[in-house]
Formats: sequence, C-alpha cells, structure tokens
Amino acid sequence: MAQSDDAPAVALAPNGPPGDGSRAQSLFSLPAVVLQTATATGYGLWMVLGTAVALGTYNDGRGDVLVPLTFGFVLVSLGLAATCLRLRFAREWHGWDPFRRMLPTTEGMVAMANYLPMLALGGLARGENDFWATRLAGAALMICSLATLIYTARGVARDMPAPLASVANTQPLGRAVSAVFAGGLWFWLCVALQADTTIGPLNPWRISMLAVGLVLGVIEGMRWRALRQLADERGAGAFFAPGRGTGTLLAWCFGIAVLSVGLPCVLLVSHPTGPLVAVAAGMAALSCVIGQCLEQRLYGRAWTQFAGR
Repeated sequence: MAQSDDAPAVALAPNGPPGDGSRAQSLFSLPAVVLQTATATGYGLWMVLGTAVALGTYNDGRGDVLVPLTFGFVLVSLGLAATCLRLRFAREWHGWDPFRRMLPTTEGMVAMANYLPMLALGGLARGENDFWATRLAGAALMICSLATLIYTARGVARDMPAPLASVANTQPLGRAVSAVFAGGLWFWLCVALQADTTIGPLNPWRISMLAVGLVLGVIEGMRWRALRQLADERGAGAFFAPGRGTGTLLAWCFGIAVLSVGLPCVLLVSHPTGPLVAVAAGMAALSCVIGQCLEQRLYGRAWTQFAGR
C-alpha cells in the first residue's frame, strides 16, 4: 500500500504475489475505507431507528423519523452514487458494475432490499408511530440493514488473500457492531438537534450504547491479537516492534481506540444538558467515524504486509 501522511509508516514491505497485495490495497485504500465506513454507518443508523420504531420507544412526529431516515439514505447511497459516477476507487458496487451488466449481484440485491422498508417507513410515519404497519416497517428496516452488513462483510472476507481469511473470522460480527455504534451516535445527534428532551444517565438507550462500545472494543482487540499471532507465526513480529518517529503500532492502536470508542463513551457518560447535548453528540459521532476509518486503514496496512507471506 502506498505511503501516505495519514497512517503510520511500516518497516516491512510486502514480498508476496502482487495479486494478493493489490486486493488488500484496493480494499483498504483511503477513499475505499471512508466510503465503506460511511455506508456501514448509514446501515447502523437505519438499524437503530428501525429498532426504536419497532419497539415503540421512538418519539412521535414525521420529522423525527424523516431526518435520521434521510441522513441514513445519503450515507447508504454513497457507494452506489460513486459507482455510477465511475470513480476510480468504486468501479463496482457490491460486485455489480451497472455499465457492464443489467442485473445486480446477489449482494447488490440484498443491499437494494433496504430501500423498500425505508420508503415504507417514510410514508407511514405520520404523527404517531404506534400504528402496527409503521412498527412492522421499522422492524423490516432493521432486519434488512443487519442482513446487508453481515452478507456484504462475508463477501469482503472472500476477497481477502487466503492466509488472512482466518484472521477475519470476526469481521461480519465486528462490522455489524461497529456500524450500530457509529450509527447510534449519529442517531443521537439527529435526536439532539430536533428535541429538547434530555437523555438521563441511566436511560436504557445510553446504557445499551455503552455496552455496544464495550463489545466493539473487545472485538477489535481480538482482531489485532489474531493478526499479531499470524505475524509471529510468519516471522514478522518486527511489525509490532517499536518504530522510529511514528511510535509503535500498539500506540497507534490505542490512540485510534480512544477516538473510535473511548471519547464517544466518555461523552455518553458525561450526561450533558441543554445545547451541549448536540455538541457532545456531534463530537462523539465525528470522533467515532474518524477513528473507525483510521483503524481500517491501519489494519489494511497490516494485511498488505502479510499478503504474500
């Protein structure tokens, strides 16, 4: 992977077949990582919104539903828009090139299925959300978003070099959990910008988000531990040794974890009031997305390092 100013330098270069390295580079280039993170965040936002509507715990009001629904639509559709614009880093959307074949792939069909409950929820959200059809549309949106995250993550794992497939055994679960955490933070921002209601420190939603953040930290730790074991087995343990100038890889991992999980959790626990709620929600959501992008970038560098070993 080409060197850039936004990720730490590594001491070793890939020595294996260019095919494996090029696949890892295409999956974890900076534009691709940003696009993947934004898309997953959109699905996570839809999952949180759909769950809240299905359980009947979300605020009534058409605008309260349409704002997060529309924001999620923008994030989810970024990948398809980039493919239709023929951008270099997005030649295909879930394996589908609309300029070469008419019908989408199976993954593309699963992703497109999300638009049906999204439109249904947008049309049914009128005043009160207790109507059974509205709650059913919310449940369908949650299920479709979760299915898309898991199915597309399995597809990404299949594109990885064979030696690295075992390292990514938690990727579908990790992708879903990270999407729910990031999407939940953006959902918090949408609610904070529309309502004056203060979420209490013992609110079930706040506690659930803290629990999701804890699970996410455990899963990410498992992924890095598996990668370190692979490095030791292949005699590349120097990748985790202290480097010069940029510090150690573990230091980068810790800093990124603070951005993606630590700071958002602190802002959730701090229980701000008044206008500070929206500020805290915005800082938490932005910090989480930046941290997840950097984490995928750093992990992609490690995958590129071991692609041919």
